Amino acid sequence: MMLVRKALLRFLPGRMICVVGLLLQGVWGIAATGDWFAREWRTDEGLPDNDVTSVVQGPDGFLWVGTRGGLERFDGNQFEDFPTEDVTHLPIHGIRTLLLDSHGRLWLVMDRGVVMCVEKGTAKIFSNSDGLPNSQAQTFAEDGQGAIWVSFGSTRSMARILDGRVTTFGTNDGVPNGGGRDATAAIATDNKGQLWLVKDGAVTVFRDGHFKPLARLSDAGSVGIAAAKTGGIWICAGPHLSKYTETDGLEAQGQLPDGAAATALLEDHTGRLWIGTAANGLFLRTSSGLQVMPSSHGQIACLLEDREGNIWAGTSGGGLNRLRPRAVELLGTKDGLPFESVRSVCEDSAGTAWVTTQNGLLARQAGAGWEVIPLETNWPGFRANCVASDSNGTVWIGTTDSGLLRFQDGQFTNWPPRAGRNETIHGLMVGSNGDLWIAFSSRVQRLHGNTLRSINLSGARYVRAMAEDVSGNIWVGTSDGQLFRIHDTSVVPETARVQGGATSIRCLYSTPDGALWIGYAGSGLGRFKDDEYSRLTTRQGLHNDYISQIVADNTGRLWIAGNGGIFQVSLEELSDFADGTIDRVRSVVYGRAEGLPSLQATYEMVPGAVRGKDGRIWMSMQTGLAVVHPEGIRGNPEPPPVLITKVEVDDQPVAQYDSQSPLREQEARGLADLRQHFPGLKLGAHYRMLKIDFTALSFAAPENVNFRYRVEPFEDSWNEAGNDRTAKYPHLDPGNYRFRVIACNNSGVWNEKGATIEFAVEPFFWQRWWFRLAIVGTFTLCIVAIVRYVSFRRLRRQVEQLERQTMLHKERARIAKDIHDDLGANLTQITLLSELTRQDMTAPEKAGGHVDKISLTARQVMKSLDEIVWAVNPRNDTLPHLVDYLGQFTLDFLRAPGIRCRLDLPEHPPALNVSADIRHNLFLAVKEALNNIVKHADAKEVRLGVDVSNGKLRVVVRDDGHGFEQSPDNAWADGLRNMRQRMGEIGGDCAIESHAGQGTTITFDVPWRN
Repeated sequence: MMLVRKALLRFLPGRMICVVGLLLQGVWGIAATGDWFAREWRTDEGLPDNDVTSVVQGPDGFLWVGTRGGLERFDGNQFEDFPTEDVTHLPIHGIRTLLLDSHGRLWLVMDRGVVMCVEKGTAKIFSNSDGLPNSQAQTFAEDGQGAIWVSFGSTRSMARILDGRVTTFGTNDGVPNGGGRDATAAIATDNKGQLWLVKDGAVTVFRDGHFKPLARLSDAGSVGIAAAKTGGIWICAGPHLSKYTETDGLEAQGQLPDGAAATALLEDHTGRLWIGTAANGLFLRTSSGLQVMPSSHGQIACLLEDREGNIWAGTSGGGLNRLRPRAVELLGTKDGLPFESVRSVCEDSAGTAWVTTQNGLLARQAGAGWEVIPLETNWPGFRANCVASDSNGTVWIGTTDSGLLRFQDGQFTNWPPRAGRNETIHGLMVGSNGDLWIAFSSRVQRLHGNTLRSINLSGARYVRAMAEDVSGNIWVGTSDGQLFRIHDTSVVPETARVQGGATSIRCLYSTPDGALWIGYAGSGLGRFKDDEYSRLTTRQGLHNDYISQIVADNTGRLWIAGNGGIFQVSLEELSDFADGTIDRVRSVVYGRAEGLPSLQATYEMVPGAVRGKDGRIWMSMQTGLAVVHPEGIRGNPEPPPVLITKVEVDDQPVAQYDSQSPLREQEARGLADLRQHFPGLKLGAHYRMLKIDFTALSFAAPENVNFRYRVEPFEDSWNEAGNDRTAKYPHLDPGNYRFRVIACNNSGVWNEKGATIEFAVEPFFWQRWWFRLAIVGTFTLCIVAIVRYVSFRRLRRQVEQLERQTMLHKERARIAKDIHDDLGANLTQITLLSELTRQDMTAPEKAGGHVDKISLTARQVMKSLDEIVWAVNPRNDTLPHLVDYLGQFTLDFLRAPGIRCRLDLPEHPPALNVSADIRHNLFLAVKEALNNIVKHADAKEVRLGVDVSNGKLRVVVRDDGHGFEQSPDNAWADGLRNMRQRMGEIGGDCAIESHAGQGTTITFDVPWRN
């Protein structure tokens, strides 16, 4: 398309240039002329109206776009609406023109003559009541003193707004006298800050308080002016283009096509003049002449050059256009190609491009178009698959069933004659030594001079790729993923060393550093260098994993085409990734944003892409032939401004950029303003999701802006967001955080400062310091309590153990005492009686008395021993044993003195445990009571009763002896004291009830302890 337009512009008369340009623009949706292309934004992309009246760029980098449908702010990715109804209180939507002054204030001229000034959080309306003329305002300009000038076409007045006051200038102040309904008053400020006014054919400058006439134009109709970088102004009145300076006066600079009327002029930073017209589209004046430029509509309303050098054109019906030099163009059937899909391409020694198409045609460049090889060249018309050229001017063509053809000196011949006539050729490659390599299905051939030699590739399925490295090795890749290296005629399989799997190889490319680059079908890009292999995919920043063609340009970039179109990656970045010094690369994509349709590269034939002698890169596509112009890619050294635009918590906005603007929706004005510095956001403990929107204001290629973000100190490494402009974080732990985002432009220049926002996540009540302190205190108290409990329990166990030991010692002492007191005394008595018996052997009667006493004493010893054994035997530590033993002992004890005994014992006492000390002391107390009765009571009958109830054991000994009124002071009294002492040792009680002549009742109570 570019070539067609160049040819047309070269040969058509000047008056037809505009018509041709409009025809070309009407044919294609995104128009292109020469080395420029225009990308458009319309209502489908978010504009409220396709009638764009004004475009300005703010100090923060946003574009403000005025349309007939309202005011929009644009970041290159999306439009944001700023309604004006709430400020004007009028149903006015249309914006006629915009101005951003040196103080950052936004000025708007709206329908019905309303002029508005927006400054931070305030907006001021200027109308007729403030002194403005009663007419529709047209344009703005700011002079060197900061005054805002407003022009009015249908009146003889100009208005100046300075410090909020309106001053009107009329014919008495030098304003030209012309003024009708369609009159145009064009104003501009030159590089010295002087205000120029051109109206009714008069060229004036404001100086010393009035407008000074300087020149007169021959055409007093429609006019447009713009400041000139070198001083003075550009003037386009009707079709006549002039330049006026006070030193040289009015000088003619060319002419637009007849009937063209300028509506907007702009001199860019390079000195080129852009001219927008009322019906004839956009023109560019350069040192070589006037050139038709692409636009989506013939009526241009405004022009702007942004900070990156992009040209913006607002059209009256075609939306917003951005113009920049094109890097990639697509040639198709409209440009002369015989078929839409291209399979192979090469460039011959004369710089002429040759292609083969999907339907088997062979074509070459012919002037500004293409021609199918004509019959007069004796082209046999065979089905052409691939094409290559050598340095001798020979073009080689591989065919489907007609072998190899050679084009030389204008004639086609088979070479070698009749060789390989029935075998399809899939690829051709000319080596550095001039050898021609020919690829078939499972073998290759080398044509050296006139010698043709076949080289078999064992196991190869379909040869798809060939390349030669810096060492002269020939590399061959196949559709089933096999890779072979050929040195001379020896074949070395290298498949296992580079991938270890059957991943289809689509292309191979060797770079001067000795690296072999391998393009895979779905597995990304591989590099084999110095016997080391590495691979990267979309996960590491590659745009697409289906790689069909690879070509390097002259500036260190690797151009790659595949299923996802065309993109380029810095060869240095790729090498650094392969060497392990970086973990990600950045792909720059060229697609719809460059005015290109959806692209997909072909890959079946070799060569599929080639770099020409002029540096252009030709790539075969399924929809045409892509031509890459690396020299058309301008570096973009300015890092893009990065802004955080909105913060949402649980889908509710809490902060927004420029939220205090009076043009914001009412509900947005109460949000925190991200434009201004504020202490930070407080996020409640119960929030679920934090969403942060951000943007980078780079308009050269917004789709190639890449972002990185992270939350510090939650994350140590960056999140690679690509072109995604939103970050989401689920609930974070309580604490203070800082969100940081950085971005790079299409040239890979990073804004390392980026944008930040601080926020704090409030804790739940159980995460607050006082709760944690309480928990620590409670935990400490619990630990203390546990330690105390454990310590006391251990101490209790030790005490119990000591008590048991004491009881054991006490029991042992008691047993020893009993043995000593009872057994010892009786045994001593037996010993004495035995000695007396031996001495009285001569007196039988005395000796017999002694023997009787010995026998009685021995029986007492036996009885005492039985009592001791019963007391210490653990088998008797139950209540039934105690009751049985007390009853039997009482019967036996009272039988000898002849006292009648009555027992009142429970038939089935509960099987409760009774400790040895209780059994022993209770038994001795009962024994003491019985002994006192026998010795002192003179009783005839004794009753023994046992009862277990009310938590205690009760033993009652009752006699019918003579009793007593007062405690006796004799052995009976000693017995009573002994009984009380024994009961006290076991925690019991001894109660004695006696009356003279009525007997005595002794009650023993022992608290029950199980």
